[in-house]
Amino acid sequence: MTVDRSGVPEADRDTPTADRGVPEAHGADRAMPGADRGVPEAHRADRAATPAAGRVVPDAGRAERGATRIGPEVVARISAEAARQVPGVHALVAVPARPHGVAVRLDDRAAAVDVDVVTWYGHNVLTVADAIRDVVIDRVRVATGLAVREVTVTVDDVVVPGVDVPPPT
Repeated sequence: MTVDRSGVPEADRDTPTADRGVPEAHGADRAMPGADRGVPEAHRADRAATPAAGRVVPDAGRAERGATRIGPEVVARISAEAARQVPGVHALVAVPARPHGVAVRLDDRAAAVDVDVVTWYGHNVLTVADAIRDVVIDRVRVATGLAVREVTVTVDDVVVPGVDVPPPT
């Protein structure tokens, strides 16, 4: 009897897997061969049921392996980096209670973020604040899977180029 690499005897190669006593592959496996290779069957169904939006969903299969906790400092760092990238933001206001210029409150699977910024004169403050909100919500959701309930933006000052600091290059 000849056996191929998968261990299937040559005589059984053309026999459907169900007839050989082997469970047939999950539908997703047939669409993307090898996509779930090495993933236990119980986790395949859970992964298929997880929403694509990135929200963390309780999963009995994962609970057996332990919990993941995301600290407020992590969310603060992600939020601060996101806010700094918004055009019109000069700086974040760091104080001892908010070393990154951001304060975060976490509950269950949601975050509330407070951002204190200094903007550049000539940029619309409301437009800058809205852009900060949008980018913080998006980056926190993508990086952590947490929902962001609210982003409060406080504009503490406006920097005038040529008066307060040299003009940006």
